[in-house]
Amino acid sequence: MHTHWSWKGLWLAGVVSSAAVAVTAALRSQVEGRSIWKPINAISHIVWGWHAAKRRELSVRYTGTGLVLNLAACVFWAACYESWRRAMPRLNSPSTAAVVGVGTSALAYITDYCVVPRRFTPGFELSLSRHSFPWIYSALAIGLILPKWLNSEPTSGHDKSKMHQPTSSSRTRQLGMDADEVTTYARD
Repeated sequence: MHTHWSWKGLWLAGVVSSAAVAVTAALRSQVEGRSIWKPINAISHIVWGWHAAKRRELSVRYTGTGLVLNLAACVFWAACYESWRRAMPRLNSPSTAAVVGVGTSALAYITDYCVVPRRFTPGFELSLSRHSFPWIYSALAIGLILPKWLNSEPTSGHDKSKMHQPTSSSRTRQLGMDADEVTTYARD
Protein backbone atom coordinates (compact mmCIF):
# COMPACT_ATOMS: atom_id res chain seq x y z
CA MET A 1 0.00 0.00 0.00
CA HIS A 2 1.29 3.48 -0.85
CA THR A 3 1.57 5.92 2.03
CA HIS A 4 3.43 8.67 0.17
CA TRP A 5 1.36 11.81 -0.10
CA SER A 6 1.67 13.97 -3.14
CA TRP A 7 1.02 17.51 -1.94
CA LYS A 8 1.06 18.68 -5.53
CA GLY A 9 -1.60 16.10 -6.43
CA LEU A 10 -3.66 17.01 -3.38
CA TRP A 11 -3.64 20.72 -4.21
CA LEU A 12 -4.29 19.99 -7.88
CA ALA A 13 -7.38 17.92 -7.03
CA GLY A 14 -8.50 20.61 -4.57
CA VAL A 15 -8.10 23.45 -7.08
CA VAL A 16 -9.67 21.52 -9.97
CA SER A 17 -12.65 20.41 -7.87
CA SER A 18 -13.06 23.91 -6.42
CA ALA A 19 -13.09 25.43 -9.90
CA ALA A 20 -15.52 22.76 -11.13
CA VAL A 21 -17.90 23.40 -8.22
CA ALA A 22 -17.72 27.20 -8.55
CA VAL A 23 -18.25 27.19 -12.32
CA THR A 24 -21.09 24.67 -12.06
CA ALA A 25 -22.80 26.66 -9.30
CA ALA A 26 -22.50 29.85 -11.38
CA LEU A 27 -23.87 28.15 -14.49
CA ARG A 28 -26.74 26.57 -12.56
CA SER A 29 -27.56 29.96 -11.07
CA GLN A 30 -27.69 31.44 -14.55
CA VAL A 31 -29.94 28.57 -15.73
CA GLU A 32 -32.24 29.35 -12.79
CA GLY A 33 -32.37 33.02 -13.81
CA ARG A 34 -30.16 34.37 -11.06
CA SER A 35 -26.83 36.18 -10.91
CA ILE A 36 -23.80 33.94 -11.48
CA TRP A 37 -22.17 35.45 -8.37
CA LYS A 38 -25.04 34.68 -6.00
CA PRO A 39 -24.12 31.04 -5.15
CA ILE A 40 -20.45 31.95 -4.71
CA ASN A 41 -21.37 34.87 -2.46
CA ALA A 42 -23.72 32.59 -0.53
CA ILE A 43 -20.78 30.40 0.51
CA SER A 44 -19.46 33.38 2.45
CA HIS A 45 -22.49 33.27 4.79
CA ILE A 46 -20.19 31.22 7.02
CA VAL A 47 -18.14 34.37 7.67
CA TRP A 48 -20.49 37.29 6.87
CA GLY A 49 -23.90 35.96 7.88
CA TRP A 50 -27.11 35.11 6.03
CA HIS A 51 -27.28 38.41 4.12
CA ALA A 52 -24.27 37.26 2.05
CA ALA A 53 -26.62 34.93 0.13
CA LYS A 54 -28.61 37.94 -1.13
CA ARG A 55 -25.60 39.59 -2.78
CA ARG A 56 -25.78 39.45 -6.57
CA GLU A 57 -22.64 41.36 -7.52
CA LEU A 58 -18.98 40.40 -7.75
CA SER A 59 -17.11 41.64 -4.68
CA VAL A 60 -13.89 40.95 -2.87
CA ARG A 61 -15.72 40.67 0.45
CA TYR A 62 -18.40 38.14 -0.55
CA THR A 63 -17.18 36.52 -3.78
CA GLY A 64 -13.55 36.43 -2.66
CA THR A 65 -14.45 34.93 0.70
CA GLY A 66 -16.79 32.43 -0.97
CA LEU A 67 -14.07 31.29 -3.36
CA VAL A 68 -11.51 30.89 -0.57
CA LEU A 69 -13.96 28.90 1.58
CA ASN A 70 -14.91 26.74 -1.41
CA LEU A 71 -11.23 26.06 -2.10
CA ALA A 72 -10.59 25.13 1.54
CA ALA A 73 -13.54 22.72 1.54
CA CYS A 74 -12.49 21.15 -1.76
CA VAL A 75 -8.90 20.68 -0.57
CA PHE A 76 -10.31 18.96 2.53
CA TRP A 77 -12.42 16.64 0.35
CA ALA A 78 -9.41 16.05 -1.92
CA ALA A 79 -7.44 14.91 1.15
CA CYS A 80 -10.27 12.52 2.07
CA TYR A 81 -10.41 11.29 -1.53
CA GLU A 82 -6.64 10.68 -1.63
CA SER A 83 -6.67 8.84 1.72
CA TRP A 84 -9.50 6.54 0.67
CA ARG A 85 -8.10 5.99 -2.81
CA ARG A 86 -4.70 5.00 -1.41
CA ALA A 87 -6.38 2.50 0.93
CA MET A 88 -7.86 0.66 -2.04
CA PRO A 89 -6.16 -2.47 -3.42
CA ARG A 90 -5.97 -1.08 -6.99
CA LEU A 91 -5.19 2.51 -6.12
CA ASN A 92 -4.21 3.65 -9.63
CA SER A 93 -7.09 2.08 -11.52
CA PRO A 94 -9.51 4.49 -13.23
CA SER A 95 -12.46 2.58 -11.78
CA THR A 96 -11.04 2.99 -8.25
CA ALA A 97 -10.62 6.72 -8.86
CA ALA A 98 -14.22 6.95 -10.08
CA VAL A 99 -15.77 4.94 -7.24
CA VAL A 100 -13.81 6.79 -4.56
CA GLY A 101 -14.54 10.17 -6.20
CA VAL A 102 -18.28 9.54 -6.34
CA GLY A 103 -18.23 8.18 -2.80
CA THR A 104 -16.32 11.21 -1.53
CA SER A 105 -18.79 13.53 -3.23
CA ALA A 106 -21.75 11.67 -1.71
CA LEU A 107 -20.14 11.90 1.72
CA ALA A 108 -19.56 15.63 1.16
CA TYR A 109 -23.26 16.12 0.42
CA ILE A 110 -24.32 14.14 3.51
CA THR A 111 -21.84 16.05 5.67
CA ASP A 112 -22.84 19.43 4.22
CA TYR A 113 -26.57 19.00 4.64
CA CYS A 114 -27.09 16.38 7.36
CA VAL A 115 -24.15 16.68 9.75
CA VAL A 116 -22.78 20.22 10.05
CA PRO A 117 -24.76 23.04 11.66
CA ARG A 118 -26.70 25.22 9.20
CA ARG A 119 -24.23 28.09 9.66
CA PHE A 120 -21.48 25.90 8.14
CA THR A 121 -23.33 24.56 5.10
CA PRO A 122 -21.93 25.54 1.70
CA GLY A 123 -24.77 28.03 1.24
CA PHE A 124 -25.96 26.66 -2.10
CA GLU A 125 -29.33 25.96 -0.48
CA LEU A 126 -29.64 29.72 0.09
CA SER A 127 -29.24 30.62 -3.57
CA LEU A 128 -30.06 27.60 -5.75
CA SER A 129 -32.90 25.13 -6.04
CA ARG A 130 -32.33 21.54 -4.95
CA HIS A 131 -32.36 20.60 -8.66
CA SER A 132 -28.87 22.10 -8.89
CA PHE A 133 -27.37 19.96 -6.13
CA PRO A 134 -26.72 16.84 -8.26
CA TRP A 135 -24.88 19.06 -10.74
CA ILE A 136 -22.73 20.65 -8.04
CA TYR A 137 -21.80 17.40 -6.30
CA SER A 138 -21.16 15.70 -9.67
CA ALA A 139 -18.78 18.57 -10.44
CA LEU A 140 -17.02 17.90 -7.13
CA ALA A 141 -16.62 14.21 -8.02
CA ILE A 142 -15.35 15.00 -11.52
CA GLY A 143 -12.95 17.59 -10.12
CA LEU A 144 -11.51 15.01 -7.73
CA ILE A 145 -11.29 12.26 -10.35
CA LEU A 146 -10.07 14.22 -13.38
CA PRO A 147 -6.47 14.90 -12.23
CA LYS A 148 -5.96 11.15 -11.61
CA TRP A 149 -7.47 10.18 -14.95
CA LEU A 150 -5.33 12.70 -16.81
CA ASN A 151 -2.20 11.74 -14.89
CA SER A 152 -0.06 9.15 -16.61
CA GLU A 153 0.32 6.99 -13.49
CA PRO A 154 0.71 3.33 -14.40
CA THR A 155 -2.26 1.11 -13.64
CA SER A 156 -0.29 -1.72 -12.06
CA GLY A 157 1.60 0.33 -9.49
CA HIS A 158 4.99 -0.21 -11.16
CA ASP A 159 7.61 2.47 -11.75
CA LYS A 160 6.59 4.87 -14.53
CA SER A 161 10.04 4.95 -16.10
CA LYS A 162 9.96 1.18 -16.64
CA MET A 163 6.42 1.22 -18.00
CA HIS A 164 7.29 3.36 -21.00
CA GLN A 165 10.54 1.65 -22.06
CA PRO A 166 10.07 -0.33 -25.24
CA THR A 167 11.06 -4.00 -25.15
CA SER A 168 13.74 -5.34 -27.48
CA SER A 169 11.06 -6.94 -29.68
CA SER A 170 9.17 -3.63 -29.97
CA ARG A 171 12.47 -1.85 -30.80
CA THR A 172 13.05 -4.51 -33.46
CA ARG A 173 9.64 -3.83 -34.99
CA GLN A 174 10.27 -0.08 -34.85
CA LEU A 175 13.54 -0.51 -36.74
CA GLY A 176 11.98 -2.93 -39.23
CA MET A 177 14.52 -5.70 -38.46
CA ASP A 178 13.99 -9.37 -37.87
CA ALA A 179 15.58 -11.23 -34.93
CA ASP A 180 18.68 -12.38 -36.93
CA GLU A 181 19.45 -8.83 -38.04
CA VAL A 182 19.20 -7.60 -34.44
CA THR A 183 21.64 -10.28 -33.26
CA THR A 184 24.08 -9.34 -36.05
CA TYR A 185 23.58 -5.63 -35.32
CA ALA A 186 24.19 -6.17 -31.58
CA ARG A 187 27.51 -7.99 -32.24
CA ASP A 188 28.87 -5.25 -34.51
